[in-house]
Amino acid sequence: METVLIERSRAGDGDAFARLYGLRAGRVKAYFLRLGFTEADADDLVQSVFVRVHTSLGTFDAARGSFGQWLAAIARNVARRAWEKRRQPDHFDPELAEETLAAPDDPAEEPAAREETRAVRRAVESLPADLALLVRLRYVEGRTTRGVAAAAGLPESTVRLRLDEARARLAELLRAQGVVE
Repeated sequence: METVLIERSRAGDGDAFARLYGLRAGRVKAYFLRLGFTEADADDLVQSVFVRVHTSLGTFDAARGSFGQWLAAIARNVARRAWEKRRQPDHFDPELAEETLAAPDDPAEEPAAREETRAVRRAVESLPADLALLVRLRYVEGRTTRGVAAAAGLPESTVRLRLDEARARLAELLRAQGVVE
């Protein structure tokens, strides 16, 4: 379906491009939010990405990689330029945020990925509240250890120890659910 939308968009079909935008804009926005941009900035950056996609869609070559990979490269370049224009806070981890765009492009993998996500969410919710908070700050908001420590009011060394404890508990819970071996 995406391939058809790309071809129709190249031919000037605005509705096809709008559908392509609808399929991918959410993931791109999540990427910018994980990098620590505000909601408004993330919206602006998503628009910048898709303006570039629209103007350079003719250069996309499926033989060199998937559309998702091509889009991710554009988003990374837009993010880098935006970060260069402002001081980067040390409370966010851009490498962790990259994992947002690293999700599989294969639609057949999506149901399994959604089930894994639900299993992880259930496991995090079953953690004690203090550990769940640290996990959310680190892995959902993408904060660095220093950022988690500042938000939780804990020393960094304590955050590292508690995150290790949380990861061990999560691994046990996910093994018990058959999600990991």
